[in-house]
Amino acid sequence: MERDNVTVTLAVGAAPWQKTLAASLLAAGMLRRLLTSNPYLEIQDPNGNGSLQGIKRFPLNRIVNGVLWGAWRSLPKGWRPSSPVMVTVLMRDELWSHWIPPCSVFHGWMGQSLASLPAAKRQGARTLVENAGRHPGHFHKAPLEECERFEIKPSQYSPLLPTALIRRMEREYEICDRIVVPSNLARGSFAEFGLADKTTMIFPGVDEQFFSPRPQQVEPQGKRLFRVCFAGRLELSKGAGYLLQAWKRLGLANAELVLAGEVRPEMRELLATHADSSVRATGFLTVQRLVELYRESDLFVFPSVNEGLAQVLLEAMATGLPVVATELSGACDCVSEGKEGFIVPARDVERTAEAIQWCYEHGDETRAMGRAARARIERQFTLDHYNQRMIALYRDIAGAAA
Repeated sequence: MERDNVTVTLAVGAAPWQKTLAASLLAAGMLRRLLTSNPYLEIQDPNGNGSLQGIKRFPLNRIVNGVLWGAWRSLPKGWRPSSPVMVTVLMRDELWSHWIPPCSVFHGWMGQSLASLPAAKRQGARTLVENAGRHPGHFHKAPLEECERFEIKPSQYSPLLPTALIRRMEREYEICDRIVVPSNLARGSFAEFGLADKTTMIFPGVDEQFFSPRPQQVEPQGKRLFRVCFAGRLELSKGAGYLLQAWKRLGLANAELVLAGEVRPEMRELLATHADSSVRATGFLTVQRLVELYRESDLFVFPSVNEGLAQVLLEAMATGLPVVATELSGACDCVSEGKEGFIVPARDVERTAEAIQWCYEHGDETRAMGRAARARIERQFTLDHYNQRMIALYRDIAGAAA
């Protein structure tokens, strides 16, 4: 294969849609260096035979992180300082910044590229930072608003971003040449902070082979259980409180709501108040068990108020589930109203309940929407779609620098 003249150093982030990007770059002859952090902080280079070889590993980094996080978790919750996330980020970025070679493009991840971006620029690279959600100013504000609505002290709400991390991310946006976001919702958020010209939208993807529909089965006689599922951290900013209120209002017969994900402390009182025997909270699920849950369900509901484009939406759609989601979940880019599901206003309990009720009463139409959801993923939101969109962006920004 002829080698591409655009070379990319990729610092992999936490996003599942990035998991085959390095392989696609390698196949295209574009990968210059891969910087990874899972399970080890490691530097990898192409070996000339179509695969990667490790050239440097930092096992001490993993040990230090393990000790820090272990010590933090061992403290009583009331005594814990801020989480060690800043130490983790600073160490990773500092180590990576010394291993960026001459290349056309450096692709970094939000919050962990402040030292790496200028290092890449010194090597002649154009730089981009990928951001999974809305601008951190909006991302941080939404949970505070939910705390006020549900009368919960912000100090009890764990996912708030540390101020130092927000400042760090804002500096990255100033330094980089391009900001990559996953949805029109996120792009609009960055535009509100004066970053419209720097921001490029690249839709993420999902592993459509792993997240696949259940085999066709003959429907049993009689009315079967109608199962609605939700996946994600069970927290206020994911809209879990509104979903519980809507479900309680409906009181559907022969129906179940399954809430998959870690239950945050602030949700326990709401669960005790609104959840009856038809609500089942599973806690954290492995990805294998999660795909089984999708396949066992009839509808996916995700009333989040704080996303970029929620990966769980793409996962559920890939398994053939229709979705009910808010305009603040990023769903407007992957769901056409009444075709793959329904878009409901954020925080609107009544409209959420109405959409669930409609799907409960219209089984054939709901299953047809699920098939349309799967087709939408195959058409637009696979991992290969994401990889090819990123490769096109690399060539574009490298060409702009020529």
